[in-house]
Amino acid sequence: MERLLANGAELAYEVVGNGESLVLIHGSVSAETNDCLLTEPTLTSRYRVINYHRRGFHGSAPHNGSFSLAQQAQDALAVIQELAGGRAHIAGHSYGGATLLQLALDAPQAVQTLSLLEPPLPVQSAEALFGRLAATIPMYESGNHAGAIGAFLDIVLGPGEYQELCDANLPGGWLDRAVADVDTLYQVEFPALGEWQFTREMAARITQPVLSVVGENSDPFFREGDALIREWFPQAETFVLPGASHGLQYMNPSGMAAGLVAFLEKHRLRVPTPA
Repeated sequence: MERLLANGAELAYEVVGNGESLVLIHGSVSAETNDCLLTEPTLTSRYRVINYHRRGFHGSAPHNGSFSLAQQAQDALAVIQELAGGRAHIAGHSYGGATLLQLALDAPQAVQTLSLLEPPLPVQSAEALFGRLAATIPMYESGNHAGAIGAFLDIVLGPGEYQELCDANLPGGWLDRAVADVDTLYQVEFPALGEWQFTREMAARITQPVLSVVGENSDPFFREGDALIREWFPQAETFVLPGASHGLQYMNPSGMAAGLVAFLEKHRLRVPTPA
């Protein structure tokens, strides 16, 4: 991967394909969950796909303390300005979806479209889900980092539902690297998400086209999130990804690529992007 300097920190990135720029923002746990989309010709034959690793994840600079979602959005903006000519289509998965929503609020001129892949939103079942996730914290604090990551994934992806698909579609050794980056999840991103707010009034400020992606087998928390997106964003479209839970793009890469292309083709950029 190559490196760029974003707000004083080096971020790893790679670019594949040609056409209008599509920036991918990954979620928590692993920086490599978007890698499988870079090998999908349905997507890369039409779009210039920019995949970067957020701070605290494999190949990028570590965190040196707390880091808010507004700061995450500034990193994403730096990537867009440096690599995409200042405006791009953006797809954000999970925590990356929250980053994308914040980016659209703070720098709307940089966002052509929003593809929201199950972002964490203030729905009725949020308290129950985050209570279950919080139960993994003692495991992390005891030093059982692999156990904490495994328990986290069991909760958000479904017990026993993810390992085979992850191993098939993610780079070898992905889980070991996720465990190595575990401090980012527990020390930085859990606290930042707890402080982040996103309201109906904020949503009303976002007028770009929105795609809500939800997995066919996803937890009710994420299905409620899709319903909230459709309620708060009257312009939103929903795409249900077959054969996937919250892992979405790394559970069904070809289906995810096709769904993104179908949406993006309807909302083309009107300004040139880098070759």
